[in-house]
Amino acid sequence: MYLPCAIILIGPMKKEIIFKEESAMIVKLYGKKRCIAALLFVVSMILGSLSGTRVNAVDESEKPQTDAVSALLFDARRGQILYSKASDERSHNPLANRIVATLLILEKADPDALVTVSKDVVNTPGATLALTVGEKYAVKNLLYAMLLTGSPDAAKALAEAVGGSEQGFVDMMNEYALKHGMTNTHFTDSIGTFNENQYTTSEDIRIIMKEALADSSFNRFFGTQAKPWYDKSKTLVLTNTNNMFWSYPGTDGGLTASNDTEFHSIITTATKNNMRLVCVLLDVPTKSMYNDSINLLNYGFDNFLEGTIVTAGSSQQAITVEGQTLNLIVTSDVYYVHPKGEDYIKDVSINVDQSVLKPPITTKTIVGTLTFILEDDTRITVNLYPDREVLPQKTRREILTERLMESRELIYVIIGLIILEIIIGSVKLYEYVKKQVVKSRSRKARGHTPIKGRK
Repeated sequence: MYLPCAIILIGPMKKEIIFKEESAMIVKLYGKKRCIAALLFVVSMILGSLSGTRVNAVDESEKPQTDAVSALLFDARRGQILYSKASDERSHNPLANRIVATLLILEKADPDALVTVSKDVVNTPGATLALTVGEKYAVKNLLYAMLLTGSPDAAKALAEAVGGSEQGFVDMMNEYALKHGMTNTHFTDSIGTFNENQYTTSEDIRIIMKEALADSSFNRFFGTQAKPWYDKSKTLVLTNTNNMFWSYPGTDGGLTASNDTEFHSIITTATKNNMRLVCVLLDVPTKSMYNDSINLLNYGFDNFLEGTIVTAGSSQQAITVEGQTLNLIVTSDVYYVHPKGEDYIKDVSINVDQSVLKPPITTKTIVGTLTFILEDDTRITVNLYPDREVLPQKTRREILTERLMESRELIYVIIGLIILEIIIGSVKLYEYVKKQVVKSRSRKARGHTPIKGRK
């Protein structure tokens, strides 16, 4: 009966001609109530199928194309990859040199400290600052010159100051890279000159940029568009070589680097709707590096959103400890990036640490973890805390002591009154004893008095 009744509903929806007589005949044949029930069933099936439809974030054919040898678009906060092309392809560009060198210098040196320039620094091939041998320059000024313009003499001056020598600093750079998971990166100098043994990948740059962008000091340098350079004989304006600052709204960080005028490598960060994205293009034709960067960033902002995967204070699971029920909660909002129209969550699991479920348990005790696995296999782990304290069960003596301690002022009054009573009682006792002694002495005195004889 569902099919004929469905025709009554679907027919007009498809603009098919259904005569009133046919509808009336169907209703007469199956009964009004049964037809209404059937229509409700069909409507629920249609709505159910619509609500269960999952919207695909982006069709493969809609993804942007780039002429770069290697490319990545990722979320700055968590490093989630939104677009990837040959991310493990090795490149001999200087971007990684500048990023790692900057992080090392910020870690090891005071930005306001002064660096004395050596003869080797002044004679660096491709020098741009015309530094003076023996002159002192501030670390922060040299750092701006290195990061914004790729000044090789600034890079070498900083390397000698922090590492003791160029090679000493390069060794520190390689150690730093390995320590932070850049397993496909190797440095032979601080500047980034072409060398077959000096290489990196866009994936390794993603790893180090995720950490770098969490550092406010790095962001201050990385997000600078221009900076004046003051010298005794001249004043220069150090302008960031990444033109995205002036051509793409929301750009808040960027670098470019190259050993070949025909090809460049470029990093750009931009923020829109509270979502910061990072675009990395390695060995991209110079003529297309900005268009490709814009296309990738537009793709990210048009097709992805930053959402809250779990909110602060939300209960994730209830457990019982010492007969008391505890709700395991998250203490702060946790954010992630997902395609528009999808929650993007593949799996969720909770792990409770049984070893810590013994009193005392405070609201600062980590009692478990909540783990989300996204569709791209990104793992997000969040600590879980109890919503209340659980203290050890007290003995009667401990409870009595605790209550007495809570009423210390009353106890002091009672003790004072007792002492006062003792003093008053002692005084009365003393007076009584004294009187008794006096009486006793009086009796004895009368008993020893001689009796006068009669005449």
